[in-house]
Amino acid sequence: MISINYAFIIVILNFILLLIVLNKILYEPIKKFLTERQNKISSDMNEAQEGKEKAEKLVLKKEQEVKASAEEMRKLKRKSKKIAENEAKDILKNARNQEKKVLKDTEVLLANEKEKVKKEIEKELTTMVSNLSAKFLSQKIDDKNDEKFIKDIISEGNEN
Repeated sequence: MISINYAFIIVILNFILLLIVLNKILYEPIKKFLTERQNKISSDMNEAQEGKEKAEKLVLKKEQEVKASAEEMRKLKRKSKKIAENEAKDILKNARNQEKKVLKDTEVLLANEKEKVKKEIEKELTTMVSNLSAKFLSQKIDDKNDEKFIKDIISEGNEN
């Protein structure tokens, strides 16, 4: 016949009770802890991925800003160079105009001085001719006197 061993039933009940207690005390909290940990790791991974994407976008944005500012600097440099070239051309043009004006003024001044000198020479020449004529007419004409007279006039001219 079948005999039922109560010790075996108690062991089985103890084992079942132990499984229930262990399930409630250890297995569920560990399972909950592991699930929370897995969720936290997933969320951290997602945050890290989002941060990485944001960083990449920020790097791309900054690279574009650097390229844009570099292009702007090149444009400013070209513009400044063009302005400097135009100013240099204007300065050269003004210098040439000033040079022409100075040359024209100098030519006018030289022409005026030339006229003054010419008038002075004409006055002196007129005076000399009238003096020579007076001397020549005042002396008697003969060969010896003429020679002496010419030598005297030449020596007077050399002394002045």
